[in-house]
Amino acid sequence: MTISKLDDYLLTVKGYFKSKNFMYKSQYFSNNEIEEYQFKAIYKLLNEVCRYIPYYKNLFWQYDFDVSNFDNLNQIKKLPVLNKQKVLDSPHEFISATYALKGLELSTSGSSGTPLKTYASKNQWIIEQAAIWRHWRWAGYNLRDKIAVVRSYAPKNEEPIFKLDKLKNWLYISPYHLSEKNVIQILNKLKKWEPKFLRGYPSSLYVLAKIARNNNIKITSLKGAFTASEVLTESYREEIEETFQIKVFDHYGQAEITTMMHECEEHSGLHILQDYAFTEFEDTDVKEEKKLIATNLFNYAMPLIRYDTGDRVIIDEKQCACGRNFPKVKKIIGRSDSLLMHKKGYFIPSINFYTFFSKINEISKFQIIQHSHNDIEIKIQIINENNFNNLKYHIENEMNERFGTKVFINFTDDFLMSEGGKCNPIIQKINY
Repeated sequence: MTISKLDDYLLTVKGYFKSKNFMYKSQYFSNNEIEEYQFKAIYKLLNEVCRYIPYYKNLFWQYDFDVSNFDNLNQIKKLPVLNKQKVLDSPHEFISATYALKGLELSTSGSSGTPLKTYASKNQWIIEQAAIWRHWRWAGYNLRDKIAVVRSYAPKNEEPIFKLDKLKNWLYISPYHLSEKNVIQILNKLKKWEPKFLRGYPSSLYVLAKIARNNNIKITSLKGAFTASEVLTESYREEIEETFQIKVFDHYGQAEITTMMHECEEHSGLHILQDYAFTEFEDTDVKEEKKLIATNLFNYAMPLIRYDTGDRVIIDEKQCACGRNFPKVKKIIGRSDSLLMHKKGYFIPSINFYTFFSKINEISKFQIIQHSHNDIEIKIQIINENNFNNLKYHIENEMNERFGTKVFINFTDDFLMSEGGKCNPIIQKINY
């Protein structure tokens, strides 16, 4: 089932209290305590998947992997690394029969251009929210503090570019309408509404900051900003922090629900949450860079064990001054998405397009190529053609509205590939 607004709210509240209790303690676990905690969680997970998950039943038999003999975390490395393509090829093989009807249906953003539906148990969603709440508390957030959210809101037709959620005390702002005129209106709205925090795509908050600086608009109520879903570049961070006189707290997560990282108050990297996932670092052909391999500890609905995130990281071996023993990443490599541009010249976060295409079951792959402001080509690979005309009409209308100009839809299996053989879903050819 898809998550309802009420479900989301109730599970979020439970997550908040979990963050105040257990997760407040677990962030200061010693290395031995972390290892013991992870071992117990993985042992329980392995026992679950060998009973209820078809893929792992077969895999354990193939590799002669006996869960009853599992007595060391490193033994999990006897299992092969799982890549996204294998999950895409047979997603039903990874879904637990016990959660098929009561799990929460989610979708990946499809950063590889190929969307993937995933499922989370309600307990996993509580832990997910708890981890996020804890991160916000590192920034000084208190329950019911006002947050201005520049993401996840796509107004239709004549809907306003603002939407107030009184229950959460959040003001949603459309990231699709960040023209200079609209941003000045947004900034003046924020001055009046007085939020404590900003939350959004780095590129969107950067646009707000840049226009605020150029127009000498100050929002003195702000205490911090939370960024996610895109690479937080140094130029983005500097502009946001200097303009609004706040600190940015970055977040790394995956819709596949495998691992999570958070920036603490020291702002010297991202902590890998060891009470959320078991994360491994595999060597690459570049000395400092490591492959990020992760196993979520609690998602029994669709567990992905030793999942290759597709990201590479540079590890910081030093203990963080904040006192937490979670390992720290200096830099995440390979998660940069090109900014797309509206006809009127303002930025559109590419994550929005990933989300849109991930919700269309007939689409297996997409690629957006922006040659100029008025020349946008969208390549789409479809699973079947039964609903071809309706699908084409739906996509054209959505894309025309989002870009502010007519787009060219090309249903094809022929995609542009990088020299490394990767199909980049976003190709931006405008110099901005």
